[in-house]
This record gives sequence, C-alpha cells and structure tokens, in this order.
Amino acid sequence: MITQMTKKSEKGFTLIELMIVIAIIGILAAIAIPQFASYRKRATNTKASTTAGIFKTGLSALNQDIACYGITATGATLNAAGGGSAAGAILTGPIVSASATTAGAHVTGTHPTTAAISAVGMSVPGDVYVQVNTEGANNATYQVITEHLRGNRAFAVDGDLEAMMYFVQNELWVDLAVAGAFNCTVPACVMGTNEFSPGIAGGGLPNPNWAVLQ
Repeated sequence: MITQMTKKSEKGFTLIELMIVIAIIGILAAIAIPQFASYRKRATNTKASTTAGIFKTGLSALNQDIACYGITATGATLNAAGGGSAAGAILTGPIVSASATTAGAHVTGTHPTTAAISAVGMSVPGDVYVQVNTEGANNATYQVITEHLRGNRAFAVDGDLEAMMYFVQNELWVDLAVAGAFNCTVPACVMGTNEFSPGIAGGGLPNPNWAVLQ
C-alpha cells in the first residue's frame, strides 16, 4: 500500500494540463505586453512635458533678472555663461544643471540694449531632448520644445501664450530620435505669433498638426 501511494505522489502533469498552462501564459502575455508598452510611452511623454514646464519656469526667472529671455546652452558654468539669442542648442539628457562652479545645462540670454548677461541652471533628464529659442532681435519671446527618445509625442511652449502647452504625436517616433535633432517640425520663433497653434504642421501621424495639451 505504501509503494502504491508513493507512485501516485510522483505522478507528473499531463500533456493537456501543460498545454492549458502555456495557453494561459500566452493570453496573459498578449494582454500585458501592449499595456506595458503603452505605460512606457505615457511615462516618457510625461517626463518630456514636465521638462518643458521646468524650462518655462527657468525662463521666467531669467526674465526677472535681466528683463528678457534666453536660449539653451551647456558646457559652461553660470559665471561663464555667454548669453545669446535666436536658436539655442538642442540638449540631450542626462545633463546636470550648471552652477557657479560646475559646467552644465542652462538657459542664458543677453539684453538687447544694456548687453547684460544672465543664466539659470537647468538639468536635463536622461533621454530627453530640449531646445529653447528666442525671436533673436530683442529676446522678448521664446519657445521651448521637448521630446523623449522612447516617447511618441513632442511638446512645446510659446512665450507669447505661455499658459498653454502644445503637443504633436507620431507612433513612428518611438525609439527613433537622434541626438541633436527633433522628430517633430519646429517652426521659427516669431514675436507676437503663436507658432504652435492648432493647424500648424508638426510632423505627427495620423494627426499632423500641433494641438493643445488638455
């Protein structure tokens, strides 16, 4: 009797049972993998949009200091910031924030009449691309553009209507970003013009134009 019970306890899974388990695992994977990919895109998009908001705050601080805006730059301390206008550098994170003694990312501008130069240190998160431009003549307005390497959206803020944030989306952009270049179309920065208003081309697909982020 003991021998028979031992043999029964050593009995393994049947082929049907194994097939059922494999089928269940396949169903769970089919559900979980798309959800994970969608979650990853949302997380990376959020990081890019948050970065745009942080840079907007930095530009506000710069404006309070020298009454104008500036552009993105890196590789210098705040004490050695060179000022500037028009097109800023496209920064690719991670880059630490510049300080008085540490070279890093910052926004820096030059006042058009007093020639005063100021800078505000800004960090750039990993795999986020960010660029800040001004209209060039007076540094009186700006635009912020951000995008994440693994995201499907680019985000923008126009200094003429800075309470709004805009986005454009393209599923083909995921993992296609190249250092130093945006996938989205970036219009020229113009004083008194909302460059990202709905209807302006942004390179999205299937929705090709910039839209208001709700």
